[in-house]
Formats: sequence, C-alpha cells, structure tokens
Amino acid sequence: MMTTVTWRLLQMRSTRMGSDEMKRVLSWLLLLLFCHGCGYELDQADLEASLTPKVEVYFNFPGSEQANGTDTEADDVVVQMIDRANATVDFAVMGFSRRTIISALERAFYRGVRLRFVGNSRHAFGTVRGYVVLDRLNIPTQVGNQNHIMHDKFFIIDSRFTVTGTGNITSTGFSRNDNNWVLIDSPQVAADFTAEFEQMFAGRFGFAKRNIDNGNVYQVGETKVEVLFSPQEDAMGRILEAVGNAKESIEFFIFAFTKDQLGSLFIQKHNEFQQYNRCCDPERQDDLSAEDSAQCTATITCEAPFRPRYVRGVIDRSQLHSNGPYHEVYRLLAFGVPVRMDGNDNSRQPGDYQAGGGRQHAKTLVIDGKTENPVVLTGSFNWSASATVANDEVLVVLSGTHTGHQYADYFDYLWTMAKKIGNRWIGEPRRVGVQAIESGSVIFNEIQWDGYNGRVDPAETANRESRRPQDFVYNDEFIELLNTTDQVIDMSMWTIATDDDFVVGLYPGTVIGPYERFLILDHNTESYDDLRPQFRDGAYLEPDFVMNNANDARFLRLNLHNARFRLRLLDPRGNAVDVAGNGAAPFVGGRSWNSDDQSDPRNQRVQSMERIHPIADGSLASSWRACVLSDNPDDKQAQQSQIRPDYRNHVIATPGQPNSGGEAYPLPPENWRTRPTPGQ
Repeated sequence: MMTTVTWRLLQMRSTRMGSDEMKRVLSWLLLLLFCHGCGYELDQADLEASLTPKVEVYFNFPGSEQANGTDTEADDVVVQMIDRANATVDFAVMGFSRRTIISALERAFYRGVRLRFVGNSRHAFGTVRGYVVLDRLNIPTQVGNQNHIMHDKFFIIDSRFTVTGTGNITSTGFSRNDNNWVLIDSPQVAADFTAEFEQMFAGRFGFAKRNIDNGNVYQVGETKVEVLFSPQEDAMGRILEAVGNAKESIEFFIFAFTKDQLGSLFIQKHNEFQQYNRCCDPERQDDLSAEDSAQCTATITCEAPFRPRYVRGVIDRSQLHSNGPYHEVYRLLAFGVPVRMDGNDNSRQPGDYQAGGGRQHAKTLVIDGKTENPVVLTGSFNWSASATVANDEVLVVLSGTHTGHQYADYFDYLWTMAKKIGNRWIGEPRRVGVQAIESGSVIFNEIQWDGYNGRVDPAETANRESRRPQDFVYNDEFIELLNTTDQVIDMSMWTIATDDDFVVGLYPGTVIGPYERFLILDHNTESYDDLRPQFRDGAYLEPDFVMNNANDARFLRLNLHNARFRLRLLDPRGNAVDVAGNGAAPFVGGRSWNSDDQSDPRNQRVQSMERIHPIADGSLASSWRACVLSDNPDDKQAQQSQIRPDYRNHVIATPGQPNSGGEAYPLPPENWRTRPTPGQ
C-alpha cells in the first residue's frame, strides 16, 4: 500500500511541481513512513486532499454594532499561511497595520523566509505600523502609484497559496468592516499573481504595467478562477459581461460605485427581469390584458417552475456621503431597483461610520447565486473610473456551486442587516422629515430648460465678439422646487429623473423648509484643463444645490432634454411626488429674438417655464406659463435678484423668487432652520 500511495502522489504531481512543492511532497512521504512505522496508516484521501488545488472563502460578520459583532478571525487564515511558509512570502497591500499579521511576517523573517513587499506610496511616508516594521527589518520594498493608489490586497506564499480579498490589512478591515477573503491553493494562480507582483516590484504601476498574456483562467478543484489586474486588463469589461449574462439574479454589495455604464446595465437587467416576472408569475396572470398576454407570449420564454428574477444591492453609507450625487444609487432608486444602505454601525466611534470601521467595504457581485451556475466577482476593484483606468487593482472571478452559494448566503445576511433607504428618513417624528410625503408636497415650480445665457463660451473660442451660434453657452440651466406645506421636508436620497435616465440625486441631509424654494444649478464650467480657459460664472446666484460641484467630466451635468421633456420628482421609495412635462417639447419658454437683427445670438433672450398657481397636474400644458417680468423697475429688480446683473437683459426668469404670475403660498419663515424639530 505504501508503495502504491507513494507512486500515485508522485505521478499525480510530478508534472506540475516546482522545487518548493516537491519538498512538501517529500515531507508528506516522510510523515507517512513515520506513521506507518508506528502502526498508524494515514488515509489516502486525506493525503491526496492535502495536495489537491482548492478555493476557500471567508467572511466578516461585524454585526450592526459593537455589542453583536462576531470576530470571525479571518486574519488567522493569513497568519497560519505565513507561519507555514517555507521559502517565500510576496505581498502587495495598501493599508497595513494589523498586528497579528505583522507579527507573523516578523516570525517568518527570523525563520529565514524571503519576504518582499509592494505598498502604496502615500502610506509609506508616515507612521503606518506595517510599513515602519518592514523598514526596520530592511525587507525589500517597492511603493508606487503616486498620482492614484496601489489598492491591491494579496499575499503569495511559497509560490502556491494566494490570499486576496476586499479588505485592507487593518483591524477595521478584519473585524469592523464588511469584507470577504479568498484562499486559493493553486501554483498556477499564484504564478499569475506573482507576475503582477514582479511588475510592481520593478517599479511599474498603474497604466505603466503590461498586459501579460497568461490565460487568466484556471480550474482549481471544483471552482473556475479568473484573475484580472487593473488597469492593464479589462476588469470592468468582465463585470459588464457577467451582468449582461445574468439569467436569474444580480446581487451586489459595494463600497464605491460611480461607474455610470454599470449602473445603466443594472437598470436594463432590472427592467428585463421585471418584465419576465410580470409575464411568467402564475399569480399575476389574471392581471394581464389580452394584448399584454399576447406580447408576453411573443417575447418571453417562461421557465418552470417559476422563480422570481431580480436585481438588488447593499451600498456603503460613507461612500453615499462622500460621492454625493455621483453615486449610482440615485439612478437605481429612480428606476425602482431595490437598494439598501448597510446596517453596519460597528465603529470604534459609535455613530461615526466615517472613521474606525462600520463600513460595507466589499466590492462583490453575485450572479445567479442560488442556481447551479453561480458566478462571484470580488477583490479590491471598486466600480469607479479610478479603479478602471488608474489604480492598481485585482478582480477575482469565481465560478462554482459551493463558492457561489456561500456568497449568496452572505448576501442574504447583509440584506437582512441593511436599512431600507428612505424608510427611516421619511415620516418619522424624530428626524427632520416630520411629514409623510404626499404627491404635490414638493413641486417643480420653475424650470430653465434652455441653457442659453447670451455669453460666448471661452472654451469654444477666444473671440468674444463671435457671432457663431455654436460658440455660445447653452448649459446654464436651473430647476426650482417649492415646498407647498408648512412643514420641513427631508429630501435625502430624492431623485429627479427623465423617462430614460437619472438627472439629479439629492444627497443625505438635504432638506427644504416650509414654503421654501430650492434652487438647483449646474456647475456650468467645462472640465478643468490647464490649457483651456474656464467659463467661471453662470447667470444664477445663491443655489441650494449644485450639480457636478467637483467639475469632473466623468459626472452628470444638468442638461435637460429640449425635445423629449418630462421630469419626475421621486422619493427614495420611487413614489412620484411631482411631474413636469409630457415627454414632448417643453410647453413654454426658451429662446426668442429681441430685435429684427437675427445675425447675432446676443440679440436673443431666454424665458423660463413657471408653474401656474393654484397647482394642477404638471404633465398638462395648462399648468405652465412662460415667465414675464414686471414693468415696475423695483419689482423687476426683486424678481431678478438671483440673476447676475450682466445677464439680466438675456434671461427672463425668477430663480429663488416668487413666480411672475403669482403664487398661492406665503414666503418661508425666516427662522425655520432654527426651530426645534417636532417630536424631539
């Protein structure tokens, strides 16, 4: 038996073993001989299992607060792998302060294990514990990506084992944030990670790295593993491919999410799945008209037994604040995609989810997680432009039933722990939003849908006397909302959307006072460019909310449809609070000529579209009129007080002021922001 087992092990591994792996096989054989001499025979299956490639996954369970968090000690896996290292440990991490792992690396160093480290340049110049210890030990180190971040989180042990995940190597990363980790026992996968490590260790970071054609796909036990490194490999493209191929479900838990292309695909799949559910759910068949039933039969193939299809996700609260209206969640909410905010409050500073933990820090997508063909995409890769084109990142794709079902179960845990966006902000006396929102509580009161303002855009031409229409500014627009109640209304997470896409997202903490007008403007400059002049000043003053305040070309601008005009004001549950337009051209307003000379665009003026009071259905033309200013100079000056003086000859509007046709509501009380909140 001994001879047979020995020969099988050597035969099974000889074509794939390096020198280090051969040492491990010989160690097992010596142990086998020793045990045989003691009269104890090891099970052959156990021996082969120790040498069989496999994938294991680990999850954090920080709970909803410090009192109910469970320390799963996921870092113990990393510590054990380092403690068992015989020859080498190569690792690339950003945040690096977890004492247990630093101590394990110190022990490995004193055992004679070769250590090499790649870190993030910004962390190297400070007091980050891991960086300091490695420097003291003179561990070979390379740091880089000064303009962005080296965001990887992986360890390669003895050219065989790879540990990677979504969390930083910190106490919060392992015990207080929601994260997940993957241990891969495969020399081939380790070689792929090593090739990436070697590029960075040689000083090549970000887009300076080369795309190494190494196949990227490996069979590791029952799990197919794909590895993509960003930015040189198309990680975002792989995510889009996986989402596009989803058959039954898309579940995501994500830290940073500003990638518009992915948000659009989620919405597309949500609509596709909703149509399937509508057509195929037996309990809804009686609700279908004959026409709808015929269309379902022609376009949808139902599968038995019926299982609902869905898109749903959990987002991080801190990113919702820091990314403001650029977070994709606003678009998802506007189109009815179920999204919840993470329920993790396990922070060193309770109530402060910006520091000391309490974050949904994973970057993970589970496709068809409860089917026989699940796919999981996880790693350091956030869904952002920076991760796609600039940062050093890794995306790991795991295809396999056992692994996929584990991640699906973990998502269910996060979903159950999460908070429904809006439910705790609307209609509860203890918060500013003290009133249950009804249709018409907040309305579109005035809209400047044509962005002409009579000025030449310096980004188009240096000739300030230009008469070419294409040289003028056409994106100086605004939306004015009006609170028609005598209550403070919390507009956190409200959205303004067209029938096709999201336009504006109001971030947490946005409120509108009793009878207050709320003015939304565009940032109104071109994206920053050292070589091009900037149009710094728009026509309008004193906004309450500014779109694209960061002046970043990646994010949305306030450019309203001039041909298919219809805006919907939605609360976080997707309920329509108000509507403006009917999907055709705007009812009134826009440009007209001030004189017979139509050769110079400066001879034009632009009128806003304002609501007629008392308020009626905003989708009807009879509810709107073009703004017409008073003939009285004092009244006219008051009406235009939030328009810069140099623009008043070209802009006919009353932003932030009562409509020119009169209003049915009083002015807001001057001290409403300092009044005690009812229910406190």
